[in-house]
Amino acid sequence: MIPFLLNAAQVDYWDHRTLRDMILKPRQLGFTTLICGLFFADTLLRLNTTSVIVAHDTDSSEKIFRIVQLFWERLPEEERRRVGPPRFSNRREFLWPKINSQFYVGTAGSLTFGRGQTINNLHCSEFAFWPKPEEALTALTEAVPTGGRIVIESTANGMGNFFHSLWTEAKSGGNDFATAFYVWWEDPAYRIAGEPLTDLSQEETRLKRAWSLDDDQIRWRRDKQRQLRDRFKAEYPEDDVTCFLASGRCCFDISALVAAQARIAAEPAPVVLASLKGTRSSDLSVAPARLSIWKRPEAGRQYVVGADVGEGLAGGDASSACVLDRESGEQVAELHGRIPPDRFGHLLDALGRFYNLATVAVERNNHGHSTLNTLRNVCRYPRLYYHVRYDQTGKGKPMLGWPTDQATKPILVDDLAAAIAGGHLLIHSPDLVDECLTFVTTDTGSQEAQEGKFDDRVMAAGIAWQARKRGVSRGTTQRPAGW
Repeated sequence: MIPFLLNAAQVDYWDHRTLRDMILKPRQLGFTTLICGLFFADTLLRLNTTSVIVAHDTDSSEKIFRIVQLFWERLPEEERRRVGPPRFSNRREFLWPKINSQFYVGTAGSLTFGRGQTINNLHCSEFAFWPKPEEALTALTEAVPTGGRIVIESTANGMGNFFHSLWTEAKSGGNDFATAFYVWWEDPAYRIAGEPLTDLSQEETRLKRAWSLDDDQIRWRRDKQRQLRDRFKAEYPEDDVTCFLASGRCCFDISALVAAQARIAAEPAPVVLASLKGTRSSDLSVAPARLSIWKRPEAGRQYVVGADVGEGLAGGDASSACVLDRESGEQVAELHGRIPPDRFGHLLDALGRFYNLATVAVERNNHGHSTLNTLRNVCRYPRLYYHVRYDQTGKGKPMLGWPTDQATKPILVDDLAAAIAGGHLLIHSPDLVDECLTFVTTDTGSQEAQEGKFDDRVMAAGIAWQARKRGVSRGTTQRPAGW
């Protein structure tokens, strides 16, 4: 046992703490112990104080409670007599009847924890890993008065969770939380002794110069990178952007997407069209959808449209269409909104005609059948995408529309990932980039949007890319194989 001496990161937080704090940190910087100590002292020094720490799982809550038990066991005897003996209601709770103060350690799975009582100090530990975090946090924070203290602390866990949303919102001043970000080199223990390094990479040289790191810290960094690989920047962050990107098992090249974000930010805003010419030469409003145009159609150029169809209900999945220049692979337009499937068919008809009778590829799953029916039998659109399966189940027979299933989705995602990584697909939509960043491989191996995020634009772009690869050349009578 040694005295609790604060490290550099703990001192910084102690000096700058507020009543509403969000901490983004590397692993094992000692913030849980610090906050336990802060809350423990406050609980025993103020009458009628309730402190609550909520961990992301049962094992963590038990470990945290052992820290609190240690504080109590090592408290000087005169202080123990002053507050009186505690009464234990369970293995993760202290209650001191003499001063009417209590200290709870709970788990995030207990969503009713904290309801009906006042919480003076609340610590949400590893918040990014909580199940149903928004619901749980609302229940807990409602119990904290204006003068109470709330600390939300976590390592990063991808972009598609409530912690990332809260952090981004707090950085822009959108909520009451003050943000505190800490890097791994603030812990002096993160180093491996050895000989001077002579083979530094450009990134290592930049880090050494920018943050005055030494070779022992760089050697520790290399060792951790070998162990954690893609998880390193999430577990031991170096900035508060890439740590979120690195931790979500993104299906696409993150560096290429970040570069696309920077390029798009410097580009002029797209032209937003309110209507298109319908089949009867009448103006067809795109509302409530949004049609963004980065490049108008050019004579003699060929285009493809990929479309993902939603049910069109408020709060449900949106429908999305991505228009690509067939030759260059550049995104030239995007249509997106909650539109009924049959009306989406009329808009795709107008959009395809606007772009020189583009090949229109529509996902035929679920509501896509309604959209395809409108395009083929009502609008009589002349250039629809037909998909041909080359395995035994399809027998080479052409089918109208793109089928997303266990066989085709990996092809769509992998081809789109290769196009993004290789710079072959030039994206102009910032919303498409955002969806790509939160499109991940889950623990079960499926490829999908993170919980709470959407993939309408990703699927539309992927379908457009497939149509660009497989589609029939414009101006010919060629038919798909097996026609």
